[in-house]
Amino acid sequence: MAASNFQTTGTLSEKEDLANFISMVTRDETPFMASIGKTKAKAIYHEWQTDELLAPGSNAVAEGSTFSTVAGAQAAGGDRTRLGNYTQINSKTVQVSGTKRSVDQAGVADEYAYQLKKVGTEMRRDLELDLVHSFNDKNGSGTRTMGGYQAYVNDNVVNAGAAGAYTAPNSTGVGTAGVIDRGASDANLDAIELSDVDDIMQTIYEQGGKATTLMTSPKNKRELSSKAHGTAQNTVRNLDDSGKIRQSIELFDSDFGSIQIVPNYIMGLDFNTGVGGTTNSKDFSALVYDPSFFKIATLRPLQETEVGQQGDSTIGQIVEECTLAVSSPKSAGMIVGLGGA
Repeated sequence: MAASNFQTTGTLSEKEDLANFISMVTRDETPFMASIGKTKAKAIYHEWQTDELLAPGSNAVAEGSTFSTVAGAQAAGGDRTRLGNYTQINSKTVQVSGTKRSVDQAGVADEYAYQLKKVGTEMRRDLELDLVHSFNDKNGSGTRTMGGYQAYVNDNVVNAGAAGAYTAPNSTGVGTAGVIDRGASDANLDAIELSDVDDIMQTIYEQGGKATTLMTSPKNKRELSSKAHGTAQNTVRNLDDSGKIRQSIELFDSDFGSIQIVPNYIMGLDFNTGVGGTTNSKDFSALVYDPSFFKIATLRPLQETEVGQQGDSTIGQIVEECTLAVSSPKSAGMIVGLGGA
C-alpha cells in the first residue's frame, strides 16, 4: 500500500502567522456501526447459528393417543442453520519525515501522531462504507473480504424501482456474487414512498421480526419527510413554543410498529461497488433492521504499529481485523431501487 510522505516542502502549517489550531472538516460519524453491538471473533471465519419457528399449525390429537401417534402427527422441527463471515483486514499507513516531526508547527505537536489519528478516523468511515455498501458475497480466498449488510439480508426486499433492478446475493453470503444493476441510467430507479416503508415492515413482521431502525441516504431521508407532509397525508408540521417549525420526521409509526429514521451520509456517496458494470450504490437502498441482531465481531482491535525508520522518515501502520455477524437475517430487510426523482 502506497504511503503519503509528509514533508515540510509544500505544506502550510509552518507559516508563522497561522493560528495555533487546525480546523478539519471530517464526517467521522458512523451511524450504522454506532447502532449495532460488538462481539469477539476467534478465527478468520467467524460462525454463528440461527433458528426459526415452524409455521403455525394445528396440534390437536385424540384422547389417549400414544407417543408414536402424536409424534407422527406433528411436523418435526427444523435444525439450526450455521452462518459465517470472513474477517477482513483493514489497514492504512503513514510516512512522516524526520524534519516534519522536529519543526515547531502550528496546531500539531507531532505530525506523525496527528496523521495516525487522521487515518484512524478515515478507517472507521471506510469500515462503515463496507458494511452498508458491500453488495459482494464474503470471500475467503486471496484478500479476505467480509459480506456486508446486503450479503445477508435479502430475504425481505421491497423493490421500489423497476423489476430486475436488484439481484440479491445468496442469503447465506456464499455462491454467486450479488449484482445491483442500475442500468446505463437512472431509469430503473424511483423515489422512496411511505408505502415502501409499510410494505417492508409488514414483510419483516410476517417473518417474525420487528424492525426498529430505517437507515438511508440524506436524499432519501428528505424525500420521506416531504412525502410525510404531503397534501394527501394526514400529518401536521410541529410548531413549538419558540415558533420553530419541525419539518423532518425522525419516527414513523407504521401499522407494524414504530421505526426510527436515521440518515447516513455514506449511503449517499457516489461510490461504485465494482460489480455489475454501471453499478453505483448512491442513494440506492434503505436498510430496515433491528440493531440487536447485528454485531461487529473483532479478531484484532484497531491498533497502531510503528514500523520504524525508512531513511529519514518514520513509517507507521494502523490495522484491525473484524467482520459482520447477522444473527437473524430474516428480522431485517431493505428497500431498493431508490434514487430516482
